Amino acid sequence: MSKIYFFRHAQASYLADNYDKLSEKGELQSAELGKYLVDKKMKFDKIFVGPLERQKHTCAIVSDIFSQNNMPFPAPVSIQELKEHSGTEAVKMAYPQLLKNEQVQKWQQDIEANPTLMRRNTLLIFQYFMNEWSLENIKIEGVESWREFRFAVKKGLDTILQNTGKGETIGVFTSGGTIASITAEALNVTDETRVAAMNFSIRNTSFSSFLFSKNNFNLLSFNELPHLTDDMITFV
Repeated sequence: MSKIYFFRHAQASYLADNYDKLSEKGELQSAELGKYLVDKKMKFDKIFVGPLERQKHTCAIVSDIFSQNNMPFPAPVSIQELKEHSGTEAVKMAYPQLLKNEQVQKWQQDIEANPTLMRRNTLLIFQYFMNEWSLENIKIEGVESWREFRFAVKKGLDTILQNTGKGETIGVFTSGGTIASITAEALNVTDETRVAAMNFSIRNTSFSSFLFSKNNFNLLSFNELPHLTDDMITFV
C-alpha cells in the first residue's frame, strides 16, 4: 500500500499585485514544514509539484531543508493539472455582475467606509462568488470554469496514481482548491458547493494524506498542521 501526501503551498501575497508569490511568513512556514519532515525522517520516493510559483517555491524551500540535513529529496516532477482553480482571476472579471447582489453591495460599501475591512470583506465576497461559480450560476468568458478545473484535477490525480509504485511514499505540492477537489474524489463528494467551500478550510503548508492500493484511493488524514504554532497559521 502506498501513501500520498498533498501539501498546500505556504502563505502567498494576498491583495498584492502578484498573489503568486510567497510572503515572508510563507517562506518561514515552508521552512518549518521542511524541518518537521526532516525530524520525522520522511523519505519520499517521488515528488510532484504544480506549475505555480507559490507551489514551486514551497517545494524548493522544503527541498533545501532536506539538503541541509543530508537527506535525499527527489527532483520534483511538474504536473500542470496541479495548478489552482481560476477563481481569483474570475472573481475580478465578475465583479460588476456580483455588485448586483445586495449583500455584495453592502460588503463593498463597508470597505469604502472602513478600509480596515478590506481583507475580511473581500474574502466574504470571494466565498460568495465561489459558491455561485461552482454551481455555474456565474460564467466567465475565456476563463477555465469550475467544471473544467475539476476535470483537470482528476486527470492530474490519475497521472500521480499511474506513477505511484507499490509501497511508495509520494509528496505532492499544490493548492487548497486542488486538495479539496482530490479529497472530494476520495470521499465521492458530488455537491460542488461543498467542494468549493472545503477550499477555505485548508491551511497553508498543511498536509492531507491518502492511501492508495490498486484501484483504492482513500483519505487517511485531512489538513494536518503539526509544525506551526497558532501565530503562524494562515489560510490564504
